[in-house]
Amino acid sequence: VDLAPGLGAACRSVAPATMMEPRPYAEWLHNEIFLPVVVVIGTDAVKAHVKECHGLSLAELLAPFGGQYKRISVSYQVLERPVSVDSFRVRFADADTASQWSPVHAEQVGASMVEASASTHMSRSVQEALTPSSPWYEQWRLSMFRSLRWSEHEGLDQPTAAVLVASSKESDPVRVLEDLLQSTRMPQLCQQGVLNPLPARAAVLLHDLADPSSPDAQALESKLERLRARFQPHPVMVLKINRGGSEALPSVQDLFRPHLAARGAPPPPPPPPP
Repeated sequence: VDLAPGLGAACRSVAPATMMEPRPYAEWLHNEIFLPVVVVIGTDAVKAHVKECHGLSLAELLAPFGGQYKRISVSYQVLERPVSVDSFRVRFADADTASQWSPVHAEQVGASMVEASASTHMSRSVQEALTPSSPWYEQWRLSMFRSLRWSEHEGLDQPTAAVLVASSKESDPVRVLEDLLQSTRMPQLCQQGVLNPLPARAAVLLHDLADPSSPDAQALESKLERLRARFQPHPVMVLKINRGGSEALPSVQDLFRPHLAARGAPPPPPPPPP
C-alpha cells in the first residue's frame, strides 16, 4: 500500500507505541480474546420480539450476565488440581451469525466503523490520529478480530455451552425447545465436526411482563415444571424482561450501550450454505 510521505513517517514513528504494555495486554487477552463461548439459539418469534422491543439480539441481551454485571465465581479441575476463579466471564454468540466474515464484508464493516468514529476527530494531527488509543483505531481493532472469529484455523470459538431460548407464550415449550436441540441449529463449524456440536445445554423461557398475552405466574410455573422434568439435569430458567416500566433506567442502559453504539456498522453476513 502506498502511503503519503508524511503519513508513512508518522506510522513509523508511532509503531513502537502500538505494542501493548503487559497489564493492558493481559486484560485484552482475558477480557476479549480468551473468553469461553456460549452459543445462543432462539426461536424466530423470540429473536424478532427482542429486536423490536430493545434493538438487541439474544446474545446481546444476555451479554451483561456473562460476568460483566455481577461477578461469577467458579471452581474446576486441571490435571486433578482444583482451580478457583472469582471473576469468571463468558462471551455469548448468536448461533445464526456465528460464521466467519468474508474478506469483502470484513473490509466494509471495518471501513464503516472507522469512518463513523473518525468523523469527529478530523482536527487531530496525523501523529495523534495514529496512536492506538484513537477511537478509530479501537473500532478497526474490534472489527478486525471479529472478522477472524469462527474460522477453521482457530479453536477460540469452541462452544462450551448452548442456551436455548423460547417464549413463555408457547403452548408447548417442550416441543419447541426440543426442536432447538437439533444439531442443525448449531454454528456451521459445529455441524461440520470442526467444533463440538453437543456442548452442555440450558433452556430459558423469555417472559415479557409488559405483554398482556404472557401467561400468569401459575401458568408460567407449570410450564417450567414440565421443562425441568424433560431437560433434567440441564438447567431450566426464566428470564423476565420489561419489568421496569416505560421509563428507561440509566444504569441498565449503560449495560447495553456498547451493543447499541455499534448499530451503524453493516449487519453480519448470513450463515454460509450447508
